[in-house]
Amino acid sequence: MPLQINFTQFVTFALLHMPQEPHWEPFTKLCSPCDISYQYIIFLDTLTEDLQFLMSALNISTINLKTRDNRGPREGVAASDDLTLDPDLLQYYLQLPPYLMAKVLHTYTLDIKVLGYQVPEVLDAIAT
Repeated sequence: MPLQINFTQFVTFALLHMPQEPHWEPFTKLCSPCDISYQYIIFLDTLTEDLQFLMSALNISTINLKTRDNRGPREGVAASDDLTLDPDLLQYYLQLPPYLMAKVLHTYTLDIKVLGYQVPEVLDAIAT
């Protein structure tokens, strides 16, 4: 039987094991965006749209764009302009105890700023 854990347990595990598991490391720690002058940053959230832009910018005529975005565009909002937390995911973060939400926001503050994401006010309130 597979191990069953809740979201709070998962977040606690990810934060505690971050040094041994680079999947949970902040992007800014792994890729040094402030130290390296990247020409392009592609978001997994909008992978298909970003690949199309990159193809145009680099004059690439063919690439397999049959990819799955991690989050599709919402009605009336361009995917690239929608960098807020998906409402379906927000419910999980609302379950975190204040000390853990504060640790998540502290750990990923630079990523949130550099990548242009918005933290919902309700999560900021929980963390303070």
